Amino acid sequence: MQTSSITSKGQVTIPANIRKSLHLTAGQKVKVSCENNIITITPVENDISAVFGFLKATKTVSLAQMEEACSTHQSTGPC
Repeated sequence: MQTSSITSKGQVTIPANIRKSLHLTAGQKVKVSCENNIITITPVENDISAVFGFLKATKTVSLAQMEEACSTHQSTGPC
Protein backbone atom coordinates (compact mmCIF):
# COMPACT_ATOMS: atom_id res chain seq x y z
CA MET A 1 0.00 0.00 0.00
CA GLN A 2 1.22 3.47 -0.87
CA THR A 3 0.36 6.83 0.66
CA SER A 4 -0.66 10.00 -1.19
CA SER A 5 -1.57 13.44 0.11
CA ILE A 6 -4.67 15.48 -0.64
CA THR A 7 -3.92 18.96 -1.99
CA SER A 8 -5.77 22.12 -0.96
CA LYS A 9 -7.83 21.67 -4.16
CA GLY A 10 -8.85 18.14 -3.13
CA GLN A 11 -6.56 16.47 -5.67
CA VAL A 12 -4.80 13.17 -5.02
CA THR A 13 -1.85 11.88 -7.02
CA ILE A 14 -2.04 8.25 -8.10
CA PRO A 15 1.50 6.84 -7.77
CA ALA A 16 3.36 6.44 -11.08
CA ASN A 17 3.78 2.67 -10.81
CA ILE A 18 0.01 2.24 -10.38
CA ARG A 19 -0.76 4.60 -13.29
CA LYS A 20 1.65 2.66 -15.50
CA SER A 21 0.31 -0.76 -14.54
CA LEU A 22 -3.27 0.36 -15.25
CA HIS A 23 -2.29 2.33 -18.40
CA LEU A 24 -3.82 5.53 -16.97
CA THR A 25 -3.10 8.76 -18.80
CA ALA A 26 -3.47 12.44 -18.01
CA GLY A 27 -7.02 13.63 -18.58
CA GLN A 28 -8.50 10.13 -18.45
CA LYS A 29 -11.81 9.89 -16.58
CA VAL A 30 -12.17 7.83 -13.41
CA LYS A 31 -15.15 6.94 -11.23
CA VAL A 32 -14.82 7.79 -7.55
CA SER A 33 -17.02 6.12 -4.96
CA CYS A 34 -17.10 5.79 -1.19
CA GLU A 35 -18.60 2.91 0.75
CA ASN A 36 -17.93 1.94 4.37
CA ASN A 37 -15.25 4.68 4.61
CA ILE A 38 -13.31 3.17 1.68
CA ILE A 39 -12.65 5.38 -1.35
CA THR A 40 -12.46 3.52 -4.65
CA ILE A 41 -11.10 4.98 -7.88
CA THR A 42 -11.99 3.02 -11.02
CA PRO A 43 -10.88 3.87 -14.58
CA VAL A 44 -13.74 4.68 -16.95
CA GLU A 45 -13.48 2.44 -19.98
CA ASN A 46 -15.10 2.46 -23.41
CA ASP A 47 -15.14 6.24 -23.60
CA ILE A 48 -15.40 6.95 -27.33
CA SER A 49 -13.76 10.37 -26.90
CA ALA A 50 -10.60 8.59 -25.73
CA VAL A 51 -10.14 7.03 -29.17
CA PHE A 52 -11.50 9.89 -31.29
CA GLY A 53 -9.11 10.45 -34.16
CA PHE A 54 -7.25 7.20 -33.49
CA LEU A 55 -8.03 5.77 -36.92
CA LYS A 56 -6.97 7.79 -39.91
CA ALA A 57 -8.68 7.45 -43.29
CA THR A 58 -6.30 6.54 -46.08
CA LYS A 59 -8.92 6.86 -48.79
CA THR A 60 -11.98 9.07 -49.14
CA VAL A 61 -15.19 8.01 -50.85
CA SER A 62 -18.22 9.95 -51.94
CA LEU A 63 -21.76 9.35 -50.74
CA ALA A 64 -22.60 7.97 -54.18
CA GLN A 65 -19.75 5.45 -53.89
CA MET A 66 -20.98 4.35 -50.44
CA GLU A 67 -24.55 3.95 -51.72
CA GLU A 68 -23.28 1.94 -54.70
CA ALA A 69 -21.28 -0.35 -52.41
CA CYS A 70 -24.34 -0.88 -50.19
CA SER A 71 -26.65 -1.66 -53.08
CA THR A 72 -24.08 -4.04 -54.57
CA HIS A 73 -23.77 -5.99 -51.31
CA GLN A 74 -27.41 -5.96 -50.15
CA SER A 75 -27.83 -9.62 -51.04
CA THR A 76 -25.09 -10.61 -48.59
CA GLY A 77 -26.56 -8.72 -45.62
CA PRO A 78 -27.04 -5.23 -44.24
CA CYS A 79 -24.56 -2.57 -45.17
